[in-house]
Amino acid sequence: MMMLGKSNTFAFVNNLKSVIPNSFTLGNLFMGCMGIILAFHGNMLWSTYCILIAAVLDFFDGMLARLLGVSGELGKQLDSLADGVTFGVLPGILLFQWISISLGDYYTPIDQRTTSHIWMALVALFVPLMSILRLAKFNIDDRQTDQFIGMPTPAMALIVASFPLIMELQYHLNFYVPLTTDKGLAALINIYPWWQPFDFHLILLLWNPWFYMILSVVLGLLMVAPLPLLSFKFKSLAWDKNQDRYGFLILAGVAILLVPIPYFIRIDFIPYLDYAIIPIILLLYLIYSAIVHLIRSR
Repeated sequence: MMMLGKSNTFAFVNNLKSVIPNSFTLGNLFMGCMGIILAFHGNMLWSTYCILIAAVLDFFDGMLARLLGVSGELGKQLDSLADGVTFGVLPGILLFQWISISLGDYYTPIDQRTTSHIWMALVALFVPLMSILRLAKFNIDDRQTDQFIGMPTPAMALIVASFPLIMELQYHLNFYVPLTTDKGLAALINIYPWWQPFDFHLILLLWNPWFYMILSVVLGLLMVAPLPLLSFKFKSLAWDKNQDRYGFLILAGVAILLVPIPYFIRIDFIPYLDYAIIPIILLLYLIYSAIVHLIRSR
């Protein structure tokens, strides 16, 4: 009886501890649901904030589970379900909305849009489909304990989340009204005389529906492609066991240091990056992981 009592007490304490990381996971799911609601109510910037908050919660739920020693199948499945909503469905809806904006259909009811425009916007749904497939494969793939096979869904979602930050916070433009005419672009030169060709090319890219369509397909394929990518699941802080991880963190830190340079010293080949550094760092992550894999394979 005494042994049974100790066993029950241990199980109770263990279940109580598991509530902490699971609460973070449910917070991730809550942010995803809120982001979807906000996206349908025309507030894509706040939907982006939901993705950013959820990414922080997603990082800490796994860390807390490992620290508390309560990693288990329930937490694993719950995490994938939450990620499927927040980092799969929500980015797909945002891409659908941005394609609609770029086509000039955002304020047009779905039943009044042309068939071709509807099909173009539906390309964005390739992202949630591949996100769910990637998460299902992750749960049964034993190779992904120390690395990722395919782009992680949070990384993909952060790329998508960076666009409204760039447009509205970096350039202070109305994301919902594309300026694609020469007259409109000429007006921007007078408003923002510090702009460089980089800024104009980036703005035109973010108002191009084909960019979002191609991006949806590329991101979807990257998530299910057999690409070995670096994982940041630290099991210890030792340098010799985490050289690759620390190496990328140093590289990302150097990239971030480029952001404030133009505010102090004008250098022609370094534009004002600001929030554009987010997709740049994630692109560096893909390149860095590929280089690390090539070195390891040799």
